[in-house]
Amino acid sequence: MPTVLLMIVAALGVAGAAVATSIQGQGGTVRDQGTKSALAVAESGASQALLRFNRYGKAPAAAPCAPVGSTFPEADGWCAEVAGTTVNGDTVSYRAKPTSSMLANGEIAWTELDVVAVGAVDGVTRRLDVHASSSSGQSPFLDADVLSEDGITLDSNSQIHSGSATNGDITMASNAKHCGPASVGIGKELSGGGYYSDINCTTSGTEIEDEISLPPVNQGDAPTNNDNDRLFGEDLISGKKGDACWNGFNGDGKAGKCGERELLIDNNSSVTLGGGVYSFCKLTLKSNSSLYIAAGVQVKIFFDSPEACDYEAGTAQLELLSNSRITAAVGKSVNVALLFVGSKDVQTTILLNSNTAVDGPCEQNFVVYAPYTDIDLDSNTKFCGAMAGKSVHLDSKAQIWTSSGTDAFVIPNTAPHFVVDRFVDCSATPTVVPDEGC
Repeated sequence: MPTVLLMIVAALGVAGAAVATSIQGQGGTVRDQGTKSALAVAESGASQALLRFNRYGKAPAAAPCAPVGSTFPEADGWCAEVAGTTVNGDTVSYRAKPTSSMLANGEIAWTELDVVAVGAVDGVTRRLDVHASSSSGQSPFLDADVLSEDGITLDSNSQIHSGSATNGDITMASNAKHCGPASVGIGKELSGGGYYSDINCTTSGTEIEDEISLPPVNQGDAPTNNDNDRLFGEDLISGKKGDACWNGFNGDGKAGKCGERELLIDNNSSVTLGGGVYSFCKLTLKSNSSLYIAAGVQVKIFFDSPEACDYEAGTAQLELLSNSRITAAVGKSVNVALLFVGSKDVQTTILLNSNTAVDGPCEQNFVVYAPYTDIDLDSNTKFCGAMAGKSVHLDSKAQIWTSSGTDAFVIPNTAPHFVVDRFVDCSATPTVVPDEGC
C-alpha cells in the first residue's frame, strides 16, 4: 500500500508540473498576443495622424495643429492629445509635432512631422514614435548635389565633381573618380576608383556613413493648373514645325508620334519655354535638338506618375539623345527644375545621352529631383547641376559637375505629403515630452 501511494503522489506531481508549465506557456502567449495587438493599435493611431495631415493640405502658420483639431502647439511643442477607441474597443491616443521652415519668399513650408502614438489592449500598453518628411519646401541639395536612395555607380573613366550622398553604396570602377565629400548609408561603403574630398581631385578623403531622406514629389494641382497651353503658341518652335510634337500633334497641326502630355523635339529643332509651371508625362529630345529656357524665367516641369500616364515599367520619362540640350536661350545658367512624381510600384528611368564634350562649357545646368526614378548618364555625358534619384549610374566617361545656385533650390511649396522615414518602438514611459525614451 505505501508503494502504491508513493506512485500516485509522484504521478500527481508530474501532472501538476505539466499543468503549471502549460498555464505559464498560455500566460506568455496571452501576453505576447496582447503586446502585438497593442503595437498594432499604436500603429493605427500614427497612421490616423499622418492621414489627417496629408488630407488637410497646407496648414496655416497660425494653426499648425489644425489637421488634428487644435490650433497652436502646447508648451512642450506638441499638439494636444487625440484619444479614442478602435472598432474593437481598444484604447489609442497620439500627439503630433509638425516642423516648419521659413522660405525666402516668407511662406511657411511644413517639412517634417513627428507622431507619438500609444495603444492599450487587455492591460498591455505599447508606445511608438514615427518621423515623416515631406518634399514640399525642402532644400535637398544643401550638402550634396548628387543624391540617391539605393546607390551610386561609376563605370570606367566616369567622374563626379560634387558632393554626393546615398543610403546605399558608392561603387566605382578602378579608374573612376569621385571628387567631393561623399556619404554612404549606414553599414555601406565607397569602393574602387579614386576618392578625393574636394571637387578638384587634389586631397584624398574618407567617406562618412549617414542616412538621407528623399521624400516623394507632391505636384499639387500642376496637372490641371499649368502653362501647357503655351506650347507652340507662345512657346515657339525654331526649325521645322513638323519636327516638334506636343500632346499628339506636331507644330504644323498634323497628327504626330507623341502621346498625351509628351513633348518630342526631333533632330535640329528647338522649343523655348517661357511659362512657369508645366505638367508632362514624357520629354524626349532627339539628336542635336534643344529645349531652351527664356531669359529671366524660372521653369518647373512636373512629370506625372507612370500610373497617371498609363506607362509600363521601364519607361524613360526623360530621354536626351545625342548632342541634345536643355539650356538657357541667352547662354547664361539655366533656371529649370525637373520634378518626377514617379512610383513605388512602376519603375521609371531618366536617360541622359547628350555626348557633350567633357572639357566644353557647362551646358547641362539644371536640377533633377526624382526619388522614385533610376537615372542613367550614358557615355560622354556631362551634367552640370544637381540630381536626386532612386539610383544614379554613370556610364563610361560620363561626368557630373556641381554648379552655383543649386544649394538655394527649394522644392515647390505645395501641400505637404508626409512619408515615414523612421519608426521607433519606445519602451520607456515618458515623463516630460511625448518622445522621451524613444
